[in-house]
Formats: sequence, structure tokens, C-alpha cells
Amino acid sequence: MFLRGAALVALLSVVHPVPEKTLLDGTAVPCADSRETTSGVPAVHVYAFNAKKIPAIRKSLFALDTLDWEGGDPDAMRAAAVQYDRLLSLVRGARTLGYATSNGNGDFEITVTQTDSVLVFGEAKMPGEPFYYSAKMVGATGQPEVRVMLLMCNQLL
Repeated sequence: MFLRGAALVALLSVVHPVPEKTLLDGTAVPCADSRETTSGVPAVHVYAFNAKKIPAIRKSLFALDTLDWEGGDPDAMRAAAVQYDRLLSLVRGARTLGYATSNGNGDFEITVTQTDSVLVFGEAKMPGEPFYYSAKMVGATGQPEVRVMLLMCNQLL
């Protein structure tokens, strides 16, 4: 009985190999200073998602990108605040491939199962900013490491 079980496990491991992993090696940097500074943004909550499995998050990011809230229009600000709260609720409730918090230099590392499209989303509290987030799509297949720079510009890049 034990030998049959061991043989079955061995057969399954050959037929279904363990998926390879990819390291998302990233840095969260301030938007305005992305070319002039070497320091990053600390304490950014960074989430990695299989982009194909989170259409509601992608839709919410697109909606935020289309709102012109930075111009100071009160209606646009209210709409953006509602949409941002909805986005954070979706992000926190969705299944992730991985999660990290950026260190004092803004650096983070997340190891994910190799996936065609990974949405990397970062958010943090920033004094004087109503929203402080960034999102970026990256491919994570066929390579052991992918470099990710999150420009904290309040948009999907």
C-alpha cells in the first residue's frame, strides 16, 4: 500500500511539476523625484495579483485614472475618494500572489508563481496627499527575477 502511494506521488510530480517562482524585486519611489533621488518611499504596502483574476481591481484603477481630481474640483474629489475607498476594499479582499511592505529605502521583494501578467499595486499614507498609490503590470514568466519600480504617482503605469 505504501509503495503504491509513493509511486503515485512520484508519478504526479513528473506529470505536474511544481511551478517555478519569480522574484519581484522592486522599489517604491516618489513620483516627482523619480530621476533625481536615490531614496525610496518607506512603508508602502505592496500587493502582487494575477491580473487575469482581478477584473474589478483593474476596472477600479481605470476609473481612478479617468477622474480629474487633481484639478481641485470638489465633485471630482468626492468621486475619487469613493472610488479609492472601493479600490482599497477590493485590494484587501482579493487573493494575492504575494505581499510585502517596503523598507526604509523603499525596497521590497515578493516571490510569485510564474504568471503571464502580474499587477503590482502599492499604497501608503502620505501627509498632505488624499491618495498615494501606484500600480504596474509586469510579466513574470521565464525569468527568475523581474525588476519593478513603483512610481507613487497615483495612477496605473
